[in-house]
Amino acid sequence: MLNTKHIVVVSGEESGDQHASELIKDFKTKYPAAHFSGIGGRHMKNAGCELIYDLASHGVTGFSEVFMHLRILKKALTTIKQHIKKHKPDLLILVDCPSFNLRVAKYAKRSLGLRILYYISPQIWAWKAGRIQLIRECIDRMAVIFPFEKTIYEKAGVPVNFVGHPLVDKVKPSNESVDSLISELGLPIGKKIIALLPGSRGHEIQRHMPVLNKTIQQLTNTYDNLHFVIPVAGTVNPLKITSCLSPENAQRVTLIKGRAIDVVSCSHFVIVASGTASLECALLEKPMCIIYKSSFLTYLAASKLIKVQYLGLCNLLSNRMIVPELLQYDLNTSELSQLAEHFLNEDQASFAMVERLKYLKHSLSSSNADCTLLQLVENELNLT
Repeated sequence: MLNTKHIVVVSGEESGDQHASELIKDFKTKYPAAHFSGIGGRHMKNAGCELIYDLASHGVTGFSEVFMHLRILKKALTTIKQHIKKHKPDLLILVDCPSFNLRVAKYAKRSLGLRILYYISPQIWAWKAGRIQLIRECIDRMAVIFPFEKTIYEKAGVPVNFVGHPLVDKVKPSNESVDSLISELGLPIGKKIIALLPGSRGHEIQRHMPVLNKTIQQLTNTYDNLHFVIPVAGTVNPLKITSCLSPENAQRVTLIKGRAIDVVSCSHFVIVASGTASLECALLEKPMCIIYKSSFLTYLAASKLIKVQYLGLCNLLSNRMIVPELLQYDLNTSELSQLAEHFLNEDQASFAMVERLKYLKHSLSSSNADCTLLQLVENELNLT
């Protein structure tokens, strides 16, 4: 019998859009007649979802950034409320983006009584722990991607399953040799490659690239065998990056559309903005450092509200500093250059970091999961 379930999916950022699209593709492969609709971005649309509003392309994050996009968020919220009220889907799947999605959950449960699965949990262990009350009331099942989160939700009385981290099976080093990758990407032979991942949002590039530009100059004053590569995310206009480079540095940097995994795989050292990309680099087991600089308003609010010791996901998950972090005022040319030089010169330091990253990767593997996300969705729809 054909399955004609209607599932609404809501994601708000590029990474959530990608993860949601994987679920949609997996589900539609097994149940071709199923219908998906919702809010997300190009990845969900390409996977076969009826996109009613593109929120992912706006890249809204942070306190001041959200404030500047209130009109967009308000319109998206109104759109999804009208959509689920009209169509009454069999299941509502909320992906990450808690500030937006918990508002959707509140309306969907209180006003419509919809069944709700939340994938990629709100980080209540970092801030806004009071959200657990709303989650307990409105979320029928939580699908978490970090092992320690399962214990948190179990203690709070929220049905929960650990489904493994989606990046572990997806982010794998290229099978090609480093030399082959360097040649394929058109990078100079015989140079040490430093990968720069300044972020996928406009405000991240605006705040990170000036420091990276000066760091490139500083490092090339010391070393004559370095080349820098920036994999450009699909949501980023390359001109935003090149406009931050001096004419001299523009000759030392190669911009490559996408292919971040390949770029990191052939790199000797990686400088990456905090977020999903930093975990991807960690899973590739490369020596790296994590950077981040936000607006003053975002920094001020975060320093008051966020209660974790580290910002980088790999450090949070390890509960110790296994990857150095340079944040806000510590992110400057001098500090970053010294850090890069340390790992370029000290093979033992690089080796020790890689060993710690290997252990972290194993802990997040789906081999340790309760079930897959697809199995969980099937269960919520009584298909098993």
